[in-house]
Amino acid sequence: MTETTLTSMIEYARKLHGHVGPYVVIGLRMGYAAKKALNVSDDAARLTTEISVPLHPPFSCLLDGIQVATTCTVGNRRLHFKNGKTVKAIFSDQKDAKTVKITLTRQFTDQLKQKKKQDKLDEAFACELAKLPENQLFDIAYS
Repeated sequence: MTETTLTSMIEYARKLHGHVGPYVVIGLRMGYAAKKALNVSDDAARLTTEISVPLHPPFSCLLDGIQVATTCTVGNRRLHFKNGKTVKAIFSDQKDAKTVKITLTRQFTDQLKQKKKQDKLDEAFACELAKLPENQLFDIAYS
């Protein structure tokens, strides 16, 4: 993802969500990673997603990031979510019948817990996340 593309998505997410925090950026990065993994370009109408996430802030904020990155929304019925104990996203390409499951790496999950304890889940940390390599954030499994 180019820095310009990510910056544009972050600014759009800021307008939609009201601010930019780490979980919004995680959602953006997740959605973008899914589109890349499934080789789905801007014709994202063929993409659907099922998200499992704790349904309270800050965790649920990643739903808005996913919406910005993928155009999967509750309204177009391509974004489905449920309350979960961890963050897990399954993205499906309806045209090619491919699926990818994206979860947070163990190391990254530990880092998020530490930042939460320190009350540092802020925009500065979100900007750091925007620059991290994808493999430091996510485990990606194809099916």
